[in-house]
Amino acid sequence: MTNGAMTPLIYELTVHPDGTVAPGRGVLAAVVPAAAEGVPVVLLSCDPRHDPGRPINALAPAVIGWLYKKLGVAAAGIRWAVIDNHGHFSEAVPDFAKVGAGGTASAGAVALNGTASAGATALMGTAPAVEFRYFTGGVGSPAFFRAVGAAGEAAIELLAAVIERPSQEAVALSAQSFLDAVAAHGRLPTPGMIFRRVEAAAQTGDLRAIASAIQTDPATSASLINSANAARFAAAGITASVPQAVTRLGTSFVRRIVFVAEMMARYQKGACAAFDYRGYWLNAVATGAAMSALLPEYKISERLADDAFSTGLMSGIGWLVVAETFPDLMTRYLERCRDADPVTKARAQREIFPSEIYRVSDRYLQRFAFPDVVRATIAGKSDIDRAWYDALARALRAAQGLAPFDCLAIPTTVPVPDPCREAWQRWQGFLAAPR
Repeated sequence: MTNGAMTPLIYELTVHPDGTVAPGRGVLAAVVPAAAEGVPVVLLSCDPRHDPGRPINALAPAVIGWLYKKLGVAAAGIRWAVIDNHGHFSEAVPDFAKVGAGGTASAGAVALNGTASAGATALMGTAPAVEFRYFTGGVGSPAFFRAVGAAGEAAIELLAAVIERPSQEAVALSAQSFLDAVAAHGRLPTPGMIFRRVEAAAQTGDLRAIASAIQTDPATSASLINSANAARFAAAGITASVPQAVTRLGTSFVRRIVFVAEMMARYQKGACAAFDYRGYWLNAVATGAAMSALLPEYKISERLADDAFSTGLMSGIGWLVVAETFPDLMTRYLERCRDADPVTKARAQREIFPSEIYRVSDRYLQRFAFPDVVRATIAGKSDIDRAWYDALARALRAAQGLAPFDCLAIPTTVPVPDPCREAWQRWQGFLAAPR
């Protein structure tokens, strides 16, 4: 990359003890060109998935030197920044005039007060001297965004996209023990009697029995009728009849509505006082809506829309499961990362929860008869059906723009495709119904 052009890139790097840098694990570097108004940005962070054993301030000089050489003339005008393990943002100001000639040691990292930072030993090779300065306005992401503009948001998005990838490594023993404890817990969230009756009737295709089960609950009936009177059914006229609504919507869609309605009604509050139960459900429905809306883009048959919605809806059920079964862990996480950036949230998740949340979701869903592709996609198995895996990743990001859920290590600034926004809008009547 030496012709002056720069495209958004993410580098995963290792800094060896002698200061040499190579592709590997330990440090993430997001490289973003200038937006319409702003400057090019490089944002560095220790990888939450692979602790390099040294703070980012100690590693940044070597990485900056490596990237400076890699980018060539495209490096001109870059603003360098780092996120430390506490979620604090700092500007990194390199002095390339102090690069060690002939491969000698540089002056190393310099702390915020201008003195050598603790533990930041001199790094060999082309590492420049670096001074770290807080951005005007504070150490949080808003100060960083104000200083660098849209390129900063794009850099956070790049980092978040990497750290969200589900790991394909074997489950560690401690994580397996945690998953076993979750699965055996007496407070696992479950839908109520109405859903069970609807499920039983759906197995035999008995629409009358489905309607009878729903009519016993006014809130679920109202949700169903409201959905049946949506704009797309306008030609059929307005109905106030649950049996007519069941016929109009179809068994699969009715089961979906009843499941969401019952779970939302049962879990408006729960074991974890700090957990945003309604925010969780809004985000879950938005993810399902976005997933089903993205099927044409990923060349997935629209006849699989119900499975796609279920994939999105249930993909984050592990959050609800942990909130109900281990509320103290969830409270610790929420206290630590309220209003934090995605990288800090990802780091907190790995330090606080014994297992990744997507593994909790997968373990919980073993209780239900979901199609293989649904379970595999939620479990992060990209080799089963890559299109489903990619569609869910996109849906999760779109949903965070439609109905943000603070637990997720996903930026809320990601553009939302129009089909996802339209699909989400169709659920507003259902979500507004009293419960």
